[in-house]
Amino acid sequence: MKRHMISGISILALAGAIALPVHAQEGQEAEAPARLNTVTVTAQAREQSLSDVPISVGVVDGEIIADQNLQRLEDIQYAVPNFTLTETGISTNIFIRGIGSGINQGFEQSVGMYVDGVHYGRAQQTRTPLFDLERIEVLRGPQSILFGKNSIAGALSITTAKPTRTFEGSLMASYEFDADEIVTEGYVSGPLSDRVRGRLALRYRDAEGYDINLSTGNKNPQREDISARGTIEVDLTDNLLARAKAEVSDFDVYGRSREVFNSDPIAAGPFAGLTYGQVLVNVFGQDSSALNEVRDGKRSGTGEFSENELETYTVDFEWTPGEFELQSKTAYSAFKYDEYCDCDGSGADIFGAGIQEDYDQFSQEIRLISPIYDHFDYLLGAYYQTSSHEYGDQIIVPDNSVLVPAVNARSPGAGNLVAGTEAARSAKVDADVLSAFGQFTWRFMDPLSLQVGARVTKESKDGERTMVILSDDGDALPTAQLGAPLVFANLLGITSENLSGLGPTGAFFVNSLGQAKVSGSREETQFSPDVKLIWDLGADDLLYASWAKGFKSGGFDFRANNRSVYPTMADSFEFEDEQAINWEVGGKFGLGGSAELNVAAFFTQYDDLQVSIFDGILGFNVGNAGEAEVKGLELDGRWAATDNLTLSGSLALTDFEFTDYRNGQCYFGQQPDVDYDGNGVPELCDYTGKSNQLVSDVQGTLGADYVRDIFGNYELEAGADVFFTSGYDASQTYDPDGRVDGYELVNLRLALSPRSGAWQVALMGKNVFDETPLQYTSAVPLSGSTFGANVDHGRFLQGRQVAIQARVNF
Repeated sequence: MKRHMISGISILALAGAIALPVHAQEGQEAEAPARLNTVTVTAQAREQSLSDVPISVGVVDGEIIADQNLQRLEDIQYAVPNFTLTETGISTNIFIRGIGSGINQGFEQSVGMYVDGVHYGRAQQTRTPLFDLERIEVLRGPQSILFGKNSIAGALSITTAKPTRTFEGSLMASYEFDADEIVTEGYVSGPLSDRVRGRLALRYRDAEGYDINLSTGNKNPQREDISARGTIEVDLTDNLLARAKAEVSDFDVYGRSREVFNSDPIAAGPFAGLTYGQVLVNVFGQDSSALNEVRDGKRSGTGEFSENELETYTVDFEWTPGEFELQSKTAYSAFKYDEYCDCDGSGADIFGAGIQEDYDQFSQEIRLISPIYDHFDYLLGAYYQTSSHEYGDQIIVPDNSVLVPAVNARSPGAGNLVAGTEAARSAKVDADVLSAFGQFTWRFMDPLSLQVGARVTKESKDGERTMVILSDDGDALPTAQLGAPLVFANLLGITSENLSGLGPTGAFFVNSLGQAKVSGSREETQFSPDVKLIWDLGADDLLYASWAKGFKSGGFDFRANNRSVYPTMADSFEFEDEQAINWEVGGKFGLGGSAELNVAAFFTQYDDLQVSIFDGILGFNVGNAGEAEVKGLELDGRWAATDNLTLSGSLALTDFEFTDYRNGQCYFGQQPDVDYDGNGVPELCDYTGKSNQLVSDVQGTLGADYVRDIFGNYELEAGADVFFTSGYDASQTYDPDGRVDGYELVNLRLALSPRSGAWQVALMGKNVFDETPLQYTSAVPLSGSTFGANVDHGRFLQGRQVAIQARVNF
């Protein structure tokens, strides 16, 4: 808390120091108070001022995104409290108000992501680069009516820049020294004829990385992004607009920013007294880089990559017959990626993992928006979506794997059976969604309004998954290694199709681990209501109270290696839907136009939360955790202190508690206390009463932006902002080694431009005090089950970044 106070005092002192000369120059004359620019949002499917929207919304303007070089959604979390997004080794965690989806490609996301109204429902899609945007809106709390299913925690609404009626363009280039990163982007926009307008935006990024990989001598992660977006608008008639958009992105990453940071000496067994790295190097003769087991910005690992392709095509029609508006949005969205993870956390030859995902989606939405009458207005809509999702991964044991001699030491010859083999998983889900929705606002008594909304959603899914043991080139096992599936089952807990026919031992593992080939079908119909009472106080002020229900679809587990504690593999394969009820009260206050304050207090109950937790070996156990309650307070505001100085700040206080979570995965060395399957042997841990992963009790931001004329025809802009957070658990299993203390991040920016705005040069410092907190951690796979070692690896925030930026506008 002391450090938080220091940061707050520092930025307020900076703001005061900047403001003093302004008042010294201008204090002699009485002038009209400075006024804030209006923030426009589309959180309710209409363009509205933020002050008119009865929802807790955090907004990041597209100009800020460009000026501060915010390149991914992961950067946005430091501008909007109660929104968290962090990459893990093989997926992405996305949270709003402490609720998010775990690491499983079979999950839909609790935080719905929408780009120009098109749903991006898979975790990997959140890694797409940001460029040429109007704004990003972070809507907190269930948003089931206008955004639909799977927005149970909230929604990210991203609006791209549209074609303009006058010609304009911009080119920007930046260079960041720490990661040797070059970013270039630009756009051109304007009329192509009297009725046709177009916009083309391009972006390229090349980064060499900032962590040292001791195995290769290179920096990690190396990134290369290429993105393009083209938009055409046509006035077909005076009241019919057509808009077509095509967007493609290729974004590739080589190496990872993940390192081993904790390794305790092994307590018992043949390796007692040695650390994990010492076992690999001193006993098995592996690369000495594995001895680096401390947090120092260095890691080991080889061959890792993630190659991603994303494409989206949309066609919109906006017809305004009279005062009504009829909207149609047709969209096709697809992505695929291919990854290789050296997931053993070291440069040693133990195992690797290949991951592939291929997803495509077609959607059609129609909305009828009424005019705003004196006493009422309404919106009606229908939505259809069909999607196909294919997933595959391979757990690869190379010929020279440490596992070969390690397993041979336990069971002579067994290690040879798995040398040069892989456990290959494949899964597929086809889904169809049909929904109808509406929202009616009744201004029944001045100044009170009642807003009632509802959505009915019908969804069907067909899923299947299988696992088979193959040679590492993808061919069938040779005769000499037909017993490999028994070793995978015994050592790694992996069931496979190959087990059938391998005698009594194979039958035993099938009975204990479950059948490898499973399939299922789901159909569900959900009703999601939303009620708001709004009190219009006038002069850009309002109060509201709301009640809403939301849901997140059930589905099929792509990542389980066995039935875990479930009665059958079919029970393990399918998980149920998630439900939420949210109560909220809030207010929007214009404060005369020179300042604004937005306040929201909320209480949310969640049932059957879907969780996916790494089991410490090679699998992820999926299930419905039980119940949770989240309550809190959110504030944000701006103040135009003078014509030159704008101050801003936000604060989120969050109290998250699992009220029923008895099926948690234990961390290494923790004593299980829950006999979940009733066999008399505890195998899980009770986390009832705990907060969720990555949830901070306190988060907030402070900012100051100052602009003044210099040298007659030039402007100098100085900006500073601080993000602060209290402590949190970076581990899903609440491993004490993953507990993170609170910290602050400070960013600075200084820019010079002519008053005409024709160009700008800027110097930027991100995280100027070089904070590198842990963002995600788990046990190193196989370290505990195979070697008896307590070893953690994790991802840390990039440290200090200094960049120069230049822009030309025309």
